Amino acid sequence: MLIEAFSEAKDPSAPDTNEDRFVVLPGRAYAVIDGVTDRLGTRYNGMLSGQYAATIVKEALEYALTRPDRPTDTKLLIPILTQAIADAYRTHGTLDAARSDVNYRFSSTLTVALIGDETIDIALVGDTGIRINGSRILQIDKDLDLITSTLRQKAWPVIGARTSDPVIQEKTSRRVTWFGTRQPHEALADILDPQDLVLIEQHAVTACVQALPHVPQGDIETLVRGGIVNAQGAYQNNTSTILGYSALDGFEVPLSLVHFERLPRAEVRTIELFSDGYFRPGADFGVASWEEAFRDVEREDPAKVILYPSPKGSTATHWTDDRTYLGVKF
Repeated sequence: MLIEAFSEAKDPSAPDTNEDRFVVLPGRAYAVIDGVTDRLGTRYNGMLSGQYAATIVKEALEYALTRPDRPTDTKLLIPILTQAIADAYRTHGTLDAARSDVNYRFSSTLTVALIGDETIDIALVGDTGIRINGSRILQIDKDLDLITSTLRQKAWPVIGARTSDPVIQEKTSRRVTWFGTRQPHEALADILDPQDLVLIEQHAVTACVQALPHVPQGDIETLVRGGIVNAQGAYQNNTSTILGYSALDGFEVPLSLVHFERLPRAEVRTIELFSDGYFRPGADFGVASWEEAFRDVEREDPAKVILYPSPKGSTATHWTDDRTYLGVKF
């Protein structure tokens, strides 16, 4: 067996800010966890909520899978991890606040592979992914992310017409994505005028309606106008909408939003788990190949507004996101 792993924070000079985690229990389980970026700046035990969520999930997962009565079905893991986060809310006295406002929740994604005698059981919560045998990729693509990415994509040239400073362009585009087109204009007054936001909203809604004809226009408008902070939370673990997506946040995770798969162990030569900081998989197995693909992406589209649309991009000092790779060759 060969195991390779790599993780780097979006700010390489501050590795302690990394919100990704990985789990290696050789011959038993492997996982990659991505804490959801904090929306309010709240700290728990000295960590932002995304880091805290990822740490809770990692510790709870390792504890559950090293017990004599460890679960052998990935479906049984979800309530265990959910309970661990709920217990943390109780510890900090924030359970009621988290229940009423999703922005007070600490959340994470998870890709986990449980290794059995005859099978490998996989579960995907959120948008971390896994590649099997170097070719088949399992990853949940959210239409919701396409909407917020398109919002930033349409804001980018409008902002670029107002400033030649790439740092300001990135910062402003993120703020538009984060708080939407109907945020108080004072926060953007140094760069954009009110008509700019109207134009960005029109272009973003039009593009999303064309790209996502199955999504109600009202939902698209809600996300464009409210942005990630004001609108995205309503879709988390929500099965009543086509834009619903899963996350571990201490409250019920509908299993219909989680991808489960069982593979014959004899047919699996490699598994490669990864967080969404990788926009393109490596050509081959291993950290070196995935990092080469990462460098290619950064060279081709560092701002993530052309080939790899994203709600945020890279700058001279920060990558777009934390990234983690965990490869196992059996």
